[in-house]
Amino acid sequence: MTTIHRAALVLALALFAGCGGNPSPAKHAVDTHADDACAVCGMYLDGSPGPRAEAWTAGRAKPLVFDSTRDFFAYVLQPENQAALQELFVQDSAHIDWKQPSHAAVSFIDARRAFYVAWQPLPGSMGPTLAPFATREAAEAFVREHGGAVLGFDEITPALVAALDYRCPARATADAGGPLQCQAAPAASAGLLATPPPASPASQERPLHPLP
Repeated sequence: MTTIHRAALVLALALFAGCGGNPSPAKHAVDTHADDACAVCGMYLDGSPGPRAEAWTAGRAKPLVFDSTRDFFAYVLQPENQAALQELFVQDSAHIDWKQPSHAAVSFIDARRAFYVAWQPLPGSMGPTLAPFATREAAEAFVREHGGAVLGFDEITPALVAALDYRCPARATADAGGPLQCQAAPAASAGLLATPPPASPASQERPLHPLP
């Protein structure tokens, strides 16, 4: 084999390794911090109730952080953002204190495999939010106690996020993305209010109760 042929072979192998070589390593959830700001609303995580989320996107060395699952879905469901999305994570509501969620990476689960309770009565940082769970059984147990409906990741639509409230819609419709299994919240359960807190600033200071 001539020197030219050997050089061509080496170049071809290098190009093959670069094009079809090892994929980028999978990203993992990371610890959040009190002074992290939500990628949608800009609010700091410090003092923010309810489960949080993270989204790895192409070209970033750190994930985007969200102070609520509602803001998380408002971002990831935007068509212009979807091409850059990589790994997505949400906190498991079964393993956090709702009032003071953990910052630990271990509290996050794969967002695409999680089950979400919509129209549930516990407020998030920006009002009504979705409660994620690692298993459908845990999500259904939450619904039996607090009301709402269990949804998979692919069932959550921009219309549903925009219309999200503390109560189930009076009538579930395809346009609103309302599932037929939607249930009204119990009158009172485990010390949690069945009705949403007032919209006044004072309501933001009302103590919340951690999940069992």
